[in-house]
Amino acid sequence: MSWENSTAVDSRFVAESDLAPHVEAWLQSIGSSCIGREVAVGFGIPDLVAGVGTRTSLRNRRRQARPILQPLQLEVLEYCRKGRTELELREWFDRSYADLNRRALRPLLEHQMLILRSGKFRARVSPKDPFERLVAVELKLSDVTRGLAQAHAYRAFAESSYLALPAHRISPDVTERARVIGVGLLAVHIGLVEVIVEPDGSSHATAKRRRMASERTLAASAQGEHRVAGSPRRRQVSAPTQAARNPSPSPAMRVGGSAR
Repeated sequence: MSWENSTAVDSRFVAESDLAPHVEAWLQSIGSSCIGREVAVGFGIPDLVAGVGTRTSLRNRRRQARPILQPLQLEVLEYCRKGRTELELREWFDRSYADLNRRALRPLLEHQMLILRSGKFRARVSPKDPFERLVAVELKLSDVTRGLAQAHAYRAFAESSYLALPAHRISPDVTERARVIGVGLLAVHIGLVEVIVEPDGSSHATAKRRRMASERTLAASAQGEHRVAGSPRRRQVSAPTQAARNPSPSPAMRVGGSAR
């Protein structure tokens, strides 16, 4: 599968950040509803993480609650879907109640996601994960070995992970190395992204890691300023698109959706 911008002109990639707009356009074409740059997920910092899902799910989630970046807060909201007393919370949490209050209860109460009524804590919202899957992409100009290692690490939270390189950097050896470790490989031209290797589709993510990665992608995609691939600051891109992915190879797509 590839994506092509028919209006692009040829030029050199001089920084890893120059790859980003072309890869972002490809991510949109496979159904990404938003894209975060340099998302700190705890297993390295991918240059791009895309959430694949519908715009409706993304819009509803953003109306429902802000991104929740502390795992404990998500756990508390789940536990308190039924009203819980302080005693129940003390028994449930394996550390001090003061720690629970500082890290979860107080922030959730302040943001009105949790209420305390008649001596019981109850969740006001149950935030949903708006993404069907996550796609991580590492951008590299030349350091293939490091890029493959980083992309492989991102399988700890994402269903699909890719290394994106300028097309002239891709060789049979690089292709085989990506295939062996289950990492996807993208060849980036000016205005054109080709999938050279599809990731193997198996994720090492636990449910908790996967959910926190979704929350951090939501937060990163909503930020006004960010850095990507060691570049100077640029404006954050949040790219709503129609969620639809065809996993089988297809002809290159031009802007407007026409086949080449």
